[in-house]
Amino acid sequence: MKLDKKIIEVSNLKKSYGDIEAVKGIDFYVDEGSLFAFLGLNGAGKSTTIDMMCTFLKADSGKIKIDNYEVNKDDDKIKSLIGVVFQDSVLDDLLTVKENLKVRSKLYNMSKSEFNKNLEEIAHVTGINDFLNRQYGKLSGGQRRRADIARALINKPKYCF
Repeated sequence: MKLDKKIIEVSNLKKSYGDIEAVKGIDFYVDEGSLFAFLGLNGAGKSTTIDMMCTFLKADSGKIKIDNYEVNKDDDKIKSLIGVVFQDSVLDDLLTVKENLKVRSKLYNMSKSEFNKNLEEIAHVTGINDFLNRQYGKLSGGQRRRADIARALINKPKYCF
């Protein structure tokens, strides 16, 4: 019998902003190889929970483990495992898509050859080849979103949020 490996474990997670309870003691896990959708109404705490999982925000209480590493104890390791597609883009409107991705690759200390190899693969997967050399600010909404996804994947993370 094969046991599923839990790649994400969230237990009794809580976060408040003053009197407002943004995250109210949630529990969930994600098994390796599965696709997980985090759905809820506006204000339900989805973005806050994801920010805590990405180590951007500290929980009031509870525990988050990603690949058996604990948030707030193993943050550098967790950051090396994840790619994040933010709600709002962080790419520079004046740079081309390729220039934006190259800047991002420098944050991961990627060599030029590693960047070129990853770019070729990620551009194919995300369908950005046709507009790699266009300014990000001149792209359509759908093209921008694909470029944002490529940015999250350029370092070939193990997990993507």
